[in-house]
Amino acid sequence: MIKLQVYISDECWTCEETRRILADVSPDFPDVEIELLDLNNHHRPDTVFAVPTYLINGQIAFLGNPTRSELTQKLLSVRHALHT
Repeated sequence: MIKLQVYISDECWTCEETRRILADVSPDFPDVEIELLDLNNHHRPDTVFAVPTYLINGQIAFLGNPTRSELTQKLLSVRHALHT
C-alpha cells in the first residue's frame, strides 16, 4: 500500500493549491491512502520543516507543491516499484 501524507498549515499561502492538486490527482489513485495533515492540529515530524511537504511512505517526496503531472508520475513510480 502507498501512503501519501501532505502537511499544510493555515498560514501557508500555497496550501489552497495543495488541496486542489490532491482533489485532482486522488481519483486516479484509489489504492493510495491520502492524508492531509494541518500542522495546527497534528504533530510535526522532525522531517517536516516547511509546508506544504509531501511524504510518500514516510519519505519526503516534495517540498512545496509539485505539478499534477509530477505527483502522478511519482505515485506511478512508487506503485510500480511495489509491484515488481
